[in-house]
Amino acid sequence: MARPQPPARRVFNVISPHLDDGALSCSLLLAAHPGSFFTTIFAGGPPCTFPLTPWDKAARFFPEGADIPGVRRGEDISAAAMVGASTVHLPYWDRQYRNDQYGYRGPTDDELTAAIAEDLLTLAGEHQGHTWVIPLGLHHPDHRIAADAALIFAARQPGDIYMYEELPYMIENPAEATERKAFLTERGFVLRADASTAPSGDRALKTAVLRCHASQRRALGKRLRTAVRTPERIWSLLTPEP
Repeated sequence: MARPQPPARRVFNVISPHLDDGALSCSLLLAAHPGSFFTTIFAGGPPCTFPLTPWDKAARFFPEGADIPGVRRGEDISAAAMVGASTVHLPYWDRQYRNDQYGYRGPTDDELTAAIAEDLLTLAGEHQGHTWVIPLGLHHPDHRIAADAALIFAARQPGDIYMYEELPYMIENPAEATERKAFLTERGFVLRADASTAPSGDRALKTAVLRCHASQRRALGKRLRTAVRTPERIWSLLTPEP
């Protein structure tokens, strides 16, 4: 009698707007599925940050002229390793650097959504079989751009797609989360609960993962505790019929 085959290992790929959003919102999901990925969209920026932006000053971590995106990419790699995941860093610049002061020469905000969607489709072709997890699009303009690009991607990408509500922002502004879900419904998307994505509740592990993002700890402050104490909320996303 043939032995029953174990279920195929599921590889999740979390699309993260910035270099800590995936860790804040989906660390425990990826910990339950070793070999998965964080793909960060706005992982680029100037190699020499002078002067520091208000956010980077609030971090009280970086000297003037530091390669902040480079440091943060290293933090992301360390955080991903804590949950047995790998990282993909797309070259788009964080909104705070997209101006002449830092020598930005990339796409305009109006061009970013389409450009990112095409890059995600190309990436999916290189990572066949991944189950993609996209952000709802809360709190920050970059999150909205990332989410809108990911929705274009989701509508064209075969296979299961999931959506996560960004922590801690879904707690800070539940009305925005409700409005964003209404936006999805109006466009034919459906969110459904899926027990397979229920988090483990391992607060100690998630705390350790977020500590890897050392440069952000002061600026995020109490938001880190909120992210640790709040269950990760991840939905199955049904896309509209073509």
